[in-house]
Amino acid sequence: MHPSSILSYYPSYAILDEILSYSNYDTLNIYIDLKNNLQTLYMQHAIVNVVESSLKSRYIDTSIFSSIISFLSFHKMYAIRRKNLKLNFFIFFETGISYFHTNLCRKYKLNRKIDDLYGLEKEKRDLFYKILQKNLQLTESACNKIPDIKVIRLQNLEADFIPYYLVSRNLVDTSPNVAHVIYSNDHDMLQCINDNVYVFQKTMKGVKRVVKKGEIMSSYFKYESKYPDEYFPLSMAIVGDQGDCVDGVKGIGAKRLEEVLEDVVKMTNGINNLYDNVINSKPIFVHNTEKTQNKYINMILEKENSENLISRNLKLVSFEILSRFLDNPSSTEILNKKKYINEILQSTDIAEYESLSRALSMNRVYLEEDALLALYYNYSGGYS
Repeated sequence: MHPSSILSYYPSYAILDEILSYSNYDTLNIYIDLKNNLQTLYMQHAIVNVVESSLKSRYIDTSIFSSIISFLSFHKMYAIRRKNLKLNFFIFFETGISYFHTNLCRKYKLNRKIDDLYGLEKEKRDLFYKILQKNLQLTESACNKIPDIKVIRLQNLEADFIPYYLVSRNLVDTSPNVAHVIYSNDHDMLQCINDNVYVFQKTMKGVKRVVKKGEIMSSYFKYESKYPDEYFPLSMAIVGDQGDCVDGVKGIGAKRLEEVLEDVVKMTNGINNLYDNVINSKPIFVHNTEKTQNKYINMILEKENSENLISRNLKLVSFEILSRFLDNPSSTEILNKKKYINEILQSTDIAEYESLSRALSMNRVYLEEDALLALYYNYSGGYS
């Protein structure tokens, strides 16, 4: 398979130019939701192709890794053509189930599990997973040795919150000259949007667009009224998220919530106060919480009072909540995740181009001509 047919989440130069035009940006930080961007890989023809390729050659197919290198090189060539544009990549993905989330809700993302892979026999299913893991390991080990690329692979913790955490905690450069662009169709990523932070979406039908600050509620919930972006996680906690198996308040959908959302937020005394109370296991509705004349508000209050449903859902869907847990780890597991992220970001261990190229060739990794070379462009320690 051609690399671009595996990782097909390409923007156009026009879209990247549009983002740069929003302000005086001279640096572009691109955050790649790897598994989301690799959705094409899970189509039947792609699965069969990488499996059959490995069976024929008797070596693990590395076309997934090759597609990632080609994808990064496409962006590097864009930066080279837009002279003086600095480019940084942050690739993130997780392996294994997220203990943090499944301890809160056993069926969290249960419907995401891939079972028989279109009826593929067990031997070939096992080979596909082996190929996938090999390519992910290769991506982590090799790309972390390439200039301006950081790969964060979280074991047993959802990695979706990584862009939010890096930017909101100033773990990356957040100067006004830096544009942060998240590549993902996952609607959870919309809560990352802020000043200088954008989400690039590319649907399976090929529709491409950039979502900006002030567009979250209208983009996802199709609200006509203007609601602050910060209302998004609370709204998700109330409505629920079928895609992640997060049950909301039965009988309240997005349109029904729109009628009462402002009043519900007032009952929390503000979003920051809401997060503080969730973290500290305190009541989240603290203002005018007696029964109202609106039955939908009463339904929300009842679900929270009887089951702590909204509080639990916020822990499942809110990146700010998870980021606060990392800020002040309450377990060794979370502390280790925090240390690992910091170690990746602070690492300066870059391989020389010739050494990495030779190592990849010895492992039968064959890349498109100059794909790897482009990623070393202007690197003082190697090719320039």
